[in-house]
Amino acid sequence: MSLRAIAVGITVAFALGVFSLAAAQSPAPASQAGAQTPLHYSITLVTSDTSGHLLGEVEVGWRLRTVEPVAMRLDSVFRVVRVLVDGKPNTRLSRTMYARQDDEVVVPHEKAPGDTLTTRVRYHGIPRGGFRAGPDRAGARGLAGSTGGELAPLWLPVPPDGAGRVGVTWSVQASDSQRVIATGTLAGIDTLSYGHTTWHYRIDAPVPLDGLAVAAGRYAVTTLPHAACADHCTPVTLWTAPDDSAAASAGPFRRAADVMDFMSQRLGPSPYPSLAHVSSALAPPGRPGAMVVLYDERQVHGGGVSEAEIARATAAQWLGNAVSDSASDGPTDAAASYLALLWSRQDSAKPSGMIPTRGVAAIARLHRMVGDSVFFRGLRRYVEANRAAAAPPGALEQAMAEAAGKPVAWSWRTALGAR
Repeated sequence: MSLRAIAVGITVAFALGVFSLAAAQSPAPASQAGAQTPLHYSITLVTSDTSGHLLGEVEVGWRLRTVEPVAMRLDSVFRVVRVLVDGKPNTRLSRTMYARQDDEVVVPHEKAPGDTLTTRVRYHGIPRGGFRAGPDRAGARGLAGSTGGELAPLWLPVPPDGAGRVGVTWSVQASDSQRVIATGTLAGIDTLSYGHTTWHYRIDAPVPLDGLAVAAGRYAVTTLPHAACADHCTPVTLWTAPDDSAAASAGPFRRAADVMDFMSQRLGPSPYPSLAHVSSALAPPGRPGAMVVLYDERQVHGGGVSEAEIARATAAQWLGNAVSDSASDGPTDAAASYLALLWSRQDSAKPSGMIPTRGVAAIARLHRMVGDSVFFRGLRRYVEANRAAAAPPGALEQAMAEAAGKPVAWSWRTALGAR
């Protein structure tokens, strides 16, 4: 019997007093179990002061699309302590039943498609990836987590496909000597009675579930200056170890706020209220996070982060985070890399450090074909039309045609295949 079939029968079986979780034998196929849409995440993180242990409690608001159980992936290294549904406490007369097998948590329900439901999962263990709690390069305690590069289920319960856009609230516990940064805006700091604090961040606008990041440590925080922007400037900050702050803010991150202004002029206002560049012990793969970009602390310390990387991470706030592709090989990431290349090429005497890919070359051909005004007007239309969504195939071509006022003889598929 499959895990999904067992989960569907939990409610009935529990009423009969015959259900046993020990009967679970095999997980449900993700294509069947991933039937619900996440809307909002409320994430609480508490780490050990001496080890890599993580205690997490994650509440997820769901929009139900089918009568299928709610399924979440969470690495089997974690022990699930409890699961609550719609905030109902577990009592002798009312207990939430769920199935746990390998890296799946499956929760049945009795609601109809279109209804909303919340699940709250409490778990603990030592993550095998995606999240790290421990000493930084200088030996000070810290933590860092990222959902990029399919790392999310290694430390957070997420839908089987890991996809979705959600509002997020964070409650992250840290010691008094630490500062915390997370995707969102700081909502408050609670002082605890035993030398710790809890930092609360929140963002209501939907961000990609694979674009979340969090970090805590003994950070020096520098607000980076805008050379030209005078009004409505998006704050850009640099978070590093204290001994790296001066060199990093005077070195590769010196113009990070100017990069933000460069992108804003071409893509429209920043989709998020701020951007933080953060040195951490975790070097995540995949697309840079929304609002919080993590960098390998060893590269930051050694001056190995290039301005091209910073420009790419900044462009990704619009192209990759605010707007993503519905297909894995869409044009959005290539467009972000091309914008970073344009920034780097402003200094003709300074090498960009970027090697154009086939996708970047395809975007460059489009730029040359339509000219500056149409190209950047088209990119702004593309961002506005697909903000907080996955752009469908052909969306970039449509935006360029609207900007030009006539059809444009260019398509992503054709251009990508051109040599």
